[in-house]
This record gives sequence, structure tokens and C-alpha cells, in this order.
Amino acid sequence: SKLEKVKEGAIAAGAKRVEVFPYDFSNVEESGSVIDKAIEVFGRIDYLVLNHASLANGFLFDREDQQSPQFIDRMFRINTFSILNLALKAMPFLEKSQGHIFVTSSMAGETPVGSSSLYSSTKHALNGFFYSLQQELLARESSVGITIGALGLIVTEDFEAILDEQLDKMPSAMKGDVNECAVGIMDSLVTRSRTYTYPLFFNKFLRSLWYLNPYFQDLSANMIPMDTIRDNLELFQQRARDRGFQKGNF
Repeated sequence: SKLEKVKEGAIAAGAKRVEVFPYDFSNVEESGSVIDKAIEVFGRIDYLVLNHASLANGFLFDREDQQSPQFIDRMFRINTFSILNLALKAMPFLEKSQGHIFVTSSMAGETPVGSSSLYSSTKHALNGFFYSLQQELLARESSVGITIGALGLIVTEDFEAILDEQLDKMPSAMKGDVNECAVGIMDSLVTRSRTYTYPLFFNKFLRSLWYLNPYFQDLSANMIPMDTIRDNLELFQQRARDRGFQKGNF
């Protein structure tokens, strides 16, 4: 499994002990058991990296399966509620260790994404919660820090295979290197920065445009014909299915 590959890579990089706890985070109620297992094995938690997510791609009204209450509920359970639950469950242990939380959010949580409404809304919810929690922890003079990752397109092995020739058509500033991104996340655990934005220039540019002139987002949404976007998404979803992603939701 991919988790076992991560374990092998961590050990090869010098980690003395790595444990894998597979879990289905659509089950929010029991998600805190992951924290319990970590405490049972290691006795403490210094860093909590909240990195799991489910993506739903495609225009919402093109995808009847994404309009059902069950699908929407599952998206929020995985992408939002389970992450909140893990953070709250780990907080007493992080207070003891003066630890730090890294939340893998997205630029889709800061600016709208017309072809990924549900995913974008789950990330907006994450940002609202964790930026507010940052304020509460500061007021409490807590020793726990939080970094919210405003990440854009990170060229992982899966994304490279799914996007394929479309990657070459994207500006280099828009694409993030997976290794650089990982190093940046580790750096933020040490520097305890409030936000980690990557790729830096392109995402700060997007953020500035949205906050200073939201009308630009409306213009850019109409620059590419919807049929072209729809055709590309259908191709990406087929490639995602070929790589084992359910219903092409990579």
C-alpha cells in the first residue's frame, strides 16, 4: 500500500521507528482512535500533520452523484469534520509537548473553484476553523502552534499521470514540486509560521487578485469555454479511475 511505501521511505531516510495506522476518515466518530494509538505506541505527540482529503472534480450540476446528501456529507466528514476531531483530540498532548499542527489546506479554500465546488467548500471551512483557532490559542497564551498550508497544484506521481500533456501547457509558476513542498512543510513545523503558501508567487498572486478585485475571478472563469473544461475533466477522471480512484474523484 502507499502507506507502507511511506513507511519504507521514512526508515530509509533515518527514522528509527515508524508505525502505520490505516483508517477510513469518513468515520468521524472513531477517528480519535488514531491519536489514542499514537499515544499508546509513542507516549507523546510533538507534531500533527493533517493531510488526508477526498477530491470531487467536475461541475456540480454535471455530476448527479455529487449532489446527493450522502456524498456531500461524506466529503465534509473526510475533509473537515475528521480533521477538526483529530486536532481537538490531540490538543491536550500537544499542550504538554508544546507541539505544532500543520493543516494541509488549499488555495481552493481561499479562492473559489467553479469546477470543484464541494472540495473548495470543505477547504474554506477548514480555513475558517483553524485561523480562528489560531486566534483562540494566542489569546490563551497556548504553547501549541498552527500552520495552515495554502497549497496549489503539487505535481505528485498521481497528478503527473492524470494531467499528463496538460501539465506542459501550464505556467511553471503554477506548478509545485512535491519535494520542495514537503521540505516547506517540515520547515514550517520548526519556524511555526501561521501560513505556508506554495507555490509562493502564483498563489500569492491569486490571493491578491481575489481579495483586491473579486471581479477578476469572474472574468477568468469565462476565459476558457465550459465545454473545453468539461472535456478535460472527463479525460482526467477516466485516467484517475484507471489509477484506482473511485469514480474518478482523485
